[in-house]
Amino acid sequence: MHQARHVRREAGFTLIEILVVVVIIAVMTTVAVLSVGVLGKDRGLDDEGDRYTDVVAAATEQAGLEGRDYGIWFGPDRYEVMAYVQRRQRWETVPDDRLYDVHELPTGLAPHLEIEGRQILLVPERPDTPSVPQVLIYAGGDSSSYRLQLTREGSDAAFVVEGHADGTLSVTRPGATT
Repeated sequence: MHQARHVRREAGFTLIEILVVVVIIAVMTTVAVLSVGVLGKDRGLDDEGDRYTDVVAAATEQAGLEGRDYGIWFGPDRYEVMAYVQRRQRWETVPDDRLYDVHELPTGLAPHLEIEGRQILLVPERPDTPSVPQVLIYAGGDSSSYRLQLTREGSDAAFVVEGHADGTLSVTRPGATT
């Protein structure tokens, strides 16, 4: 005769089930940390601010090497490095240099420019009017004194660059205490 075996399962979770849940939680936590950034930093804002300071440093060096003035034109959602062409007596785009091309800011980021404590209205480029840079970088190493804030829409965070008359920059990153 066969005796029927009745195996009774205890209530609870197996080790495999617990490990699967732990792995799912770890993956979700990793995704959340990477999307927000460590300590809530806005990586996109930092990256754009770093790019801008790199562009200014390169333009300052190039102005000194070439002995000509450079400038930065700002629009409401972009900026561009320009060079002053003496023989034509006007500002022109710098040809064949990707670093100095018009740089579109990512959606949601906006520049705010102050020169000598006055807010500058940044207007879109008009095809019928030549652009004139608001910030100047002189061949002698000096520059305009200005304050540029890159901000993200819906956030108080700002990447702040202060350009000084001697050509140096001061940078305040988002979340830094002043």
